[in-house]
Amino acid sequence: MTAPAARFGAPQPRVGHSGDAPAVVRRPPWLVPALAALVVLAGALASITPDPIGVFWDDGVYLLSAKALAAGDGYRYMYLPGAPPAIHYPPVFPLLLAALLKLTPAFPANVALLKLLNPLCLAAGVYGAVRMGARQLGLGDSSAAVAVSICALTAPVLVLTNVLLSESLFFAVLVGALWLAESAAARGGVRRAALAGLAIAVLALVRTVGGVLLPAAILALWLHRRRREALVLGACAVVALLPWQLWVWHAARGFPDELRGSYGPYLEWVIGGYRREPALAWHVAAKNAADLFRAFGLIFAPRFPHAVQYVAAAVVVVSFGAGLIFLARRASAVAAFLLAYAAVVLLWPYNPERFVWAIWPLAGLVLLAAAHAAGAWFATRTSHAVRIATTVVAVLFAGHAAYAVRGLAGGWAGTPQRAMTDRLWPLVQWTVTHAGPNDIVASDAHVMIALYTGRTTMPVSMLTPAEHVRDKPAVQYAGELAALASRFHPQLLVLSRGTPEVDAVPLWSAMQGAPAITPLVAVPGGGSAFALHSHQ
Repeated sequence: MTAPAARFGAPQPRVGHSGDAPAVVRRPPWLVPALAALVVLAGALASITPDPIGVFWDDGVYLLSAKALAAGDGYRYMYLPGAPPAIHYPPVFPLLLAALLKLTPAFPANVALLKLLNPLCLAAGVYGAVRMGARQLGLGDSSAAVAVSICALTAPVLVLTNVLLSESLFFAVLVGALWLAESAAARGGVRRAALAGLAIAVLALVRTVGGVLLPAAILALWLHRRRREALVLGACAVVALLPWQLWVWHAARGFPDELRGSYGPYLEWVIGGYRREPALAWHVAAKNAADLFRAFGLIFAPRFPHAVQYVAAAVVVVSFGAGLIFLARRASAVAAFLLAYAAVVLLWPYNPERFVWAIWPLAGLVLLAAAHAAGAWFATRTSHAVRIATTVVAVLFAGHAAYAVRGLAGGWAGTPQRAMTDRLWPLVQWTVTHAGPNDIVASDAHVMIALYTGRTTMPVSMLTPAEHVRDKPAVQYAGELAALASRFHPQLLVLSRGTPEVDAVPLWSAMQGAPAITPLVAVPGGGSAFALHSHQ
């Protein structure tokens, strides 16, 4: 019977002859990962669209924060009234963008150059993931390259890569941090542990959720009886993160309450929501699990009936479990991180798919590990069972590959951006021609308006954990509009078509103390604009 490693793509030496002496020809260990990275880079570059930055809100916030850093204004939201400190997003990605702003032409002439950053980060992460899969997980470089590339080229991953979001950088840093953590667990050494701790701190300073790698890495070291290394890793990570946390805690004291939902600290927002409504956590977990289950069925069994997609999603979940069991024996830090990350994704009151697609190329390694686990489990029993398990995983990858190819051919990665641009860009154009230089503009496109017009802007609603599981009523939107306007006194209200705040405007105007609200010339594309005149 063929050994499991050979069946699933472990590199095999090629034997040649020079005279009578056999010679082993080995390919460089970097070659296959580099080829995978180049393929993914080409696909990501081909998916870039000319749409403006700011369509997803976060991407515009990152760039506006970077512009403040590059201009020497500090880490602040200079476009919001009062320029409050930027305590929402960790600073590494804005710092990187600020450095690029210093090296590239002035905005917006540099948009095309700025959009090259994330494809490069994704390709770097793919290279590291394939190397890690072959070297540390024993999955074989060819099979790891195929699995990781398929997952990296799927449309939802490329959606995040095409705009200035931090997910691609997060993935690249995550792979490096996982590599260092596994190396410290396997080989020991204070130096390796210290480097791993610093890498984990950088990861958490790219995206806060990266902090779950810290307890995962400490657990992995502890299980390997690396107690000293575990302490060193934890200490280095905490010391590196402490200045940022202290600054956030200090700056959050005077932060406007009306902006905390969208611009305040993450944990405060989530914990506060669950304290007010303890049962909300169960509703969030149920919704997130259902959303992910549907997504798995769609991308692994595209164009099949819902019943087939349901079965495919169930097989994927079981395969993930088998893969994690396999990884736990060879890469305990990777397995522990994925489990902790999954727990956060299920309990976080936000779109779970965005968290999953951020690290989705690693799913290829987990599924590949599931195939190895099936081969090892059935090898001593029956070759027929091995073939069945192998076929199941191959079919899953084939379905996912078909989805990825269709997405690349159809340009799916640019569809959400085009839709958001069509809805929000008219608000930017209206503001340019109708807003005065000192006007404060309240809008659901306030980030994009600030980025492209330089106006002071503000949001029109407050993000709450509960709205992830149920629609917010119009009266609540009206109350939030009233609170924001009372605090920041905007002169203009500009809303895109179909936004729920449009329905809240009449309710707001009927409230005691509301400003005089005068409809203005309509925004092209179906939006609405209002002049706000305070009675004071």
